[in-house]
Amino acid sequence: MKTFLGDMHDYIYESEKVALKVFSNRKELSSDFINVFKTNEIETIVLTGAGTSNYSAQGVRTFFEKVLKVSVLVPLTNHFIDGDYMVKGKGLFIGISATGSSASTINALDKANSLGMITMALTNELESEVVKHCDKTIFLDHGIEDVSPKSKSFICELVTLLCCALETARELKTITNIEYEEYTAELNKTILNLTTIAIKSDEWFKRNELDLKQCERMILVGYGKNYGILQEGALKILECGRFQTCFYELEEFMHGIYHSIDENCYLLYLGDKSKYYQRMIQLKNYLGEFTSHQYLITSQMDEETEKNLVIDFVESEEFSMIEYIVPCQILAYRIAISKGINPNKPSDPYFHKKMNSKFI
Repeated sequence: MKTFLGDMHDYIYESEKVALKVFSNRKELSSDFINVFKTNEIETIVLTGAGTSNYSAQGVRTFFEKVLKVSVLVPLTNHFIDGDYMVKGKGLFIGISATGSSASTINALDKANSLGMITMALTNELESEVVKHCDKTIFLDHGIEDVSPKSKSFICELVTLLCCALETARELKTITNIEYEEYTAELNKTILNLTTIAIKSDEWFKRNELDLKQCERMILVGYGKNYGILQEGALKILECGRFQTCFYELEEFMHGIYHSIDENCYLLYLGDKSKYYQRMIQLKNYLGEFTSHQYLITSQMDEETEKNLVIDFVESEEFSMIEYIVPCQILAYRIAISKGINPNKPSDPYFHKKMNSKFI
């Protein structure tokens, strides 16, 4: 039973330690996942969850397809439940729920079972309801996170899923040993950068607190493989700061959104290394005519200003989403505190019970 007595900021700073623990234990935690692939000719994986858990699935989708050589779908839970998904060949369904209590994820697992799919749950609670509705369980093992908004559990979901894919790909020889060593070295280096990113993000917020605390409307803009991080970042800021926050993929922003930008709108750009980066800068320069409240998170040193957060990210092509979510988490926490809001506690502790959205 949650008491909401923890502190989100502390949990963000625990992320590196718990992610390293997951990484170190990757062979053990991946064993059931590997066995599913070794004993079945899996052609399709369905990854889903509600809210934060769906965004972690979005974050790993392309890497799963790249190294496992299978089709990967990431539907919303209710879309899977209500839709007629054509699962090619033998299918594996993974329902993600850190607390193990998400009603829609459990219902989606039931639907997958009825379709004859192999089912697995990714959870931090081995005695929870979700475990009763699947064939196998993958343990997140991120420890206690006694707050409403999730931070370290999101990072652990990403790292756990990535490790499952890596270890299975190595076992099945869908990647070479050299590729495996390169991927694991990149992932380890990325994880070891998380605390530094959190510290730099705290410093960045302090520089800009007077402006950011006034925000009542924010739009996040990003592209490419970090689309799931764009979603999760917007959710965290909205959940903690409790003001209007939304997100748009860069090219989607071009189609109508720009009409609504004025001086009351704040824009946060996630500028990881990509062929789309310069197009984002072009958009940022254009929108500077309409609002002075523009912030960029990037590793590009030529963009260093008071408002921009420029960090020496590892910028791994496959794993940069683990880095870019941390500034969003810090911003979400800090902006709430600055507004006099306690982000650790939900506005209504009984919401999920009233809405039957979780097994409580």
